Amino acid sequence: MITGKTKKPGRAAASGLFSAGKSRHRPTAPDLSKGAARHQSRVAELEAEIALLTSYASDTIYRLRYDNMRYDYISPAVKNLLGFSAEEMQTLQLRSLIEETRLITNGLQTVDDFSALEQKRLSGDVNKWQADYKIRTKDGRMIWISDVSYPWFDETGRVIGSIGSLRDVTDRVLAEKLAMEELNKLATMDALTNCHNRREFFQELEKELKRINRTDEEISILIVDVDHFKEVNDNYGHDAGDAVLVQMSDILKSCLRDTDMLARLGGEEFAILLPDTPGQGAFYVAERMRDAVLRHHFTVGDRHINQITISIGIATAQPGQEIDASEMYKLADTRLYIAKNTGRNQVSMDEVMLTH
Repeated sequence: MITGKTKKPGRAAASGLFSAGKSRHRPTAPDLSKGAARHQSRVAELEAEIALLTSYASDTIYRLRYDNMRYDYISPAVKNLLGFSAEEMQTLQLRSLIEETRLITNGLQTVDDFSALEQKRLSGDVNKWQADYKIRTKDGRMIWISDVSYPWFDETGRVIGSIGSLRDVTDRVLAEKLAMEELNKLATMDALTNCHNRREFFQELEKELKRINRTDEEISILIVDVDHFKEVNDNYGHDAGDAVLVQMSDILKSCLRDTDMLARLGGEEFAILLPDTPGQGAFYVAERMRDAVLRHHFTVGDRHINQITISIGIATAQPGQEIDASEMYKLADTRLYIAKNTGRNQVSMDEVMLTH
């Protein structure tokens, strides 16, 4: 006789199947390890692929963290760019190498303080960042590099850094500088004689008139006109007239100091600004010019041009005198008119004439 409760095979079987079913759906520790290993392997493959691709790129690719301002990643191309290895760059702060920064997005504005810009980037106000850096390489050379980057967000959407590229743009920056110098030259210089132009002369004269009130020094200007210049053009042609003006500017320059300014006001009229020069000193300079032009043999090719002379009017300004650039020019021009209409080849200063 069987005593006690009889075990029900059906329930035990069901229980065993249920347990087995649960075990099939619950990952075991070895399964997790295999998944993590596969993930790590895939990450390593992707990193190797990225490293391979960026090693062939001429640009340097980087990912920069804002919490320590260091590179989380920078491609091997940085070695050719700056001379530092990728490993060295991850221990450096790029800003320690930067001498000058110009923001492209702000019209090449020079930046001295990054703090305000960094706050804007961290708040997400700045999307694309584009700047040129004048930077010192490992061997001490100075080059220009372009930095183009975009915000790097974490999984919550917070800006934690930037991802971008660096490129050597030294040739481009130098070309831009030369182009800008040429534009400035066109805006301030006379194309024929390479003297300053009318606009630049009057701007500089206004500055000097303000300066003498601080330095207690006089300044003078000379207005120079080539006598009978129309006859040169009529008898020898306009090309010959241009050649005379070029030679004339060289003669006038030879009589001046480095601090003086020679300008062509238009046609055959020149102006000279003489800082820290009283009237008597200006008269000596004018006489030296007049004599140098008188003695010069003007030639165009193998042709000799008849003797050329100049007439000069002088005006002087003292500290505290209420006179502007236009008034001072008119005063000198009036004295030039006197010199030309009382015989030419002479200098007029306060209606005092020296006739030759």
